[in-house]
Amino acid sequence: MKLALMDGAVGALVEPGELRALGFEAVQVFFGHGPDGAAADPDPDALKARLREEGVALAAMTLHVDLVGAQGAKAGDVERAIRCVEKTAALDGVFGDNERPLLIWHPSGYPQGDTADLDVRVHQGLCEALADVAQAAEHLGVSVAVEITRAGSIGGAEAYLRVRDCVDSPALKVCLDAANFTPDRTPLARAVRMLGPDTIIVHGKDARFDETGQVVDYGPTGSGTLDYEAYLRYVTEYVAAPYFVLEYYRSRDDLLRARDIVRGCMA
Repeated sequence: MKLALMDGAVGALVEPGELRALGFEAVQVFFGHGPDGAAADPDPDALKARLREEGVALAAMTLHVDLVGAQGAKAGDVERAIRCVEKTAALDGVFGDNERPLLIWHPSGYPQGDTADLDVRVHQGLCEALADVAQAAEHLGVSVAVEITRAGSIGGAEAYLRVRDCVDSPALKVCLDAANFTPDRTPLARAVRMLGPDTIIVHGKDARFDETGQVVDYGPTGSGTLDYEAYLRYVTEYVAAPYFVLEYYRSRDDLLRARDIVRGCMA
């Protein structure tokens, strides 16, 4: 598994042209957030040129958008996601060791409401939205990886598997980031084992919690409570993904320490 980096660090913590020298072979890049984020989407030709100059691959594109609200699927969000699937497909050829172009969908917060059928609506809306997105992805040869997130509409391993079984598409996959959803009622080893066959990219950050179990802060690898030795051992055993993407570093020292922790656990 090769190391990759979130694009925001390039030019801030990492000098242009320095990525490979520091051990990073790919970057993860973001589309503009939300249903109206198209104006912030990267120019595909400029992105391809920059990747060539850096000598690195594109680990994944990422989209933050709801897809579902309290009333079910959000049509504008679904249209935005499908458009980003199309834009991801147009970047084919720069995704390095990925089998096909990869779009990560990061769920937003769980929809709020007080109706008795809220959770049914959310689940049904997710299945409807992701079925449409996955259908477009299948047609275009793109994988769509759900980044499971504790406060989002898909907050744990079981929630993902329930949606996956409903959508039933080979295009629907997992972006594994244990700091996003553990500790949970599903132990770390079991969660990675359950998600392993669907996992096609892995993230590395950390999390700290208060005495009630609420997240206080996300931060770089080694700054919180996640057992990285166990996490990487389970990833190595159960996951066949080409890239491990580091994120949430606040300084160059944070970044290099995170890199060394991951390298050490994978050795």
